[in-house]
Amino acid sequence: MSSPRKMNAAVYYGIKDLRVEETEVPGIGDGDVLLRVNACAICGTDVKVYNYGYKTLEPPAITGHEISGTIVEAGGKVQGHVIGERVCVVPIVSCGHCYYCRRGLTHLCIEFARNTEAFGFSYPGGFAEYMAVPEKAVRGGNLVRVPDDVSDEEASIAEPMACALNGQMLAGVGIGDTVLVIGAGPIGCMHATLSRALGATTVIVSEPREERLEQARRFGADYFVNPQKEDLKTIVMEKTGGIGANVVMIAAGSKAAQESALELSANRAHIDFFGGLPRDDSTVRLDSNRIHYKEVYIHGSSGCTALQIQTCIDLMKGKRVDGKRFISRVISLEELPKMVAEAGTWSELKVVVKP
Repeated sequence: MSSPRKMNAAVYYGIKDLRVEETEVPGIGDGDVLLRVNACAICGTDVKVYNYGYKTLEPPAITGHEISGTIVEAGGKVQGHVIGERVCVVPIVSCGHCYYCRRGLTHLCIEFARNTEAFGFSYPGGFAEYMAVPEKAVRGGNLVRVPDDVSDEEASIAEPMACALNGQMLAGVGIGDTVLVIGAGPIGCMHATLSRALGATTVIVSEPREERLEQARRFGADYFVNPQKEDLKTIVMEKTGGIGANVVMIAAGSKAAQESALELSANRAHIDFFGGLPRDDSTVRLDSNRIHYKEVYIHGSSGCTALQIQTCIDLMKGKRVDGKRFISRVISLEELPKMVAEAGTWSELKVVVKP
């Protein structure tokens, strides 16, 4: 075996209790592979788990689901993957046979929705030096190859970028569109970049936090609006000749943004509710007549497929998207607990852990 029997991992013991400690390297069966984790990006969900827990997560557990790594061991039954291969991990382990899986919508898998069968939840995740990928995931296509000219750090953010791409595809973003992105966190910046890559003519970014708005200027949008200092509707209408945005991507968990989107959209616009709301406060008021007369499409987007992750890796490989721009900090595993605990005090884009 090319790996030691002991490893360091960030172990979640409960709410606000994350400890880096030595533990056993996981063993593997005949159909499994063992990954040396090269990079694991911090997701907003990881921060929520740290602060509030998660209904199906039983401590002690290793979280982290935005993972890239190298195969260092493979069981004798493994086909299609070899030792030394660099891969990105699709976090959702779908069943492959339910109604949605048979239609290619593996991120909407019924079994996943019931059990949260995913890395970092029901399976140990990537905030560790090594992690096992079970046969079900290996056979299910959860390992996406990473080419030499895509870095480990870029590969780790392919999954969140693919979640943004899923929303872009649902909204049908294309040549000639005006896209309004509400929220300029890492996902909002990904939406702005992908909109441009998909052919949008005009991209407008709205963000009330000045430091995030300043960060967003690196990602190719045309107009940047602080809605606390400027009237967003006035600017959107001015830049669109009174038509409104063809696509409104709401990349923030904001009821006000969801409710105001109808006023900012053109006829037959697509409005994507990308940012989720708290479970106990998730009801919004929408003007049904506006939806009716404007023939507006309102939809949500959540998760992504292996194909969308592959597409994002290809976009980074082909330099259509510069993945490195989204990574604002790289930290060690030992720095992770402090970084997660202080998440509400910093305005980073993607922070990547190198175990």
